Amino acid sequence: MGWKLRLSGENSYHHIYAWGNDRHPIFKCEDHYKKYLVLLEKHSYAFEIDIVAYALMESHVHLFVYDRTNSLSYFMMKLHGDYARYYNRVNKRVGHVFGERFNNKIVAANIYGKWLSRYIHRQAVEAGLVEDPVDFPWSSYRIYIGLEKSSFVKPDVILMQFGTDDERLCGYRAFVFYNDDGPVDWGKRYLFFVGGDDLIKYICQKLNLEISILKNPQGAKERSLRHLAIITLHKEYGYKPYQLARVFGLARSTVASIIKKKIASEDDKI
Repeated sequence: MGWKLRLSGENSYHHIYAWGNDRHPIFKCEDHYKKYLVLLEKHSYAFEIDIVAYALMESHVHLFVYDRTNSLSYFMMKLHGDYARYYNRVNKRVGHVFGERFNNKIVAANIYGKWLSRYIHRQAVEAGLVEDPVDFPWSSYRIYIGLEKSSFVKPDVILMQFGTDDERLCGYRAFVFYNDDGPVDWGKRYLFFVGGDDLIKYICQKLNLEISILKNPQGAKERSLRHLAIITLHKEYGYKPYQLARVFGLARSTVASIIKKKIASEDDKI
């Protein structure tokens, strides 16, 4: 069976994860983790990949990256190729280190990215290795909360969602500790909110609207507010008309018409 097409594109955010061959360890000592981070920094600069967050677990890795130039596949091929050669050399072995092609999911830097960073930074906690992610040295969490500095990890796109500079570090730490896995379905190839009600609750909070307005608008004013919610979810979060139609209980053609009219009105202003 042929390979699935790789999700790619310029200026796109990705969640990348890769396992060791047969789930065997890919990091056996501190030097292995350090070498991977050296290579991660080196190749992130070479391929113009921003590292938003990472977690290096004994048998797998999680990376949250921003691909500026559609070079993700080359970046990962070089990163894991170089690391595999190093790993085999120092362990006096041959064969595959990583068991399969890396997996990647397209994500958005807003609400999805925020929850993704939490998911990555809690890997060691969920694995029972530590109770506090600050005690796990092989993730970017300590960089996020200001305990370490890094020239190649770029957390601002996530931290800016937590208020002012003074609020961000404490806000992010509280967010990671909060006992909630969030409204994202981590099992899907593309990351979307779990269920329409979660999405409606989120956009109501963002736009300061009552849920009843979006579910059952009364009159032209409330319908215009529902249109605003639909347009916001389409423009800022990339939802397609068929997805929004399902969430709001509307015909796909109705949602498409709402979006089309908005685009036309913006073109008229140019």
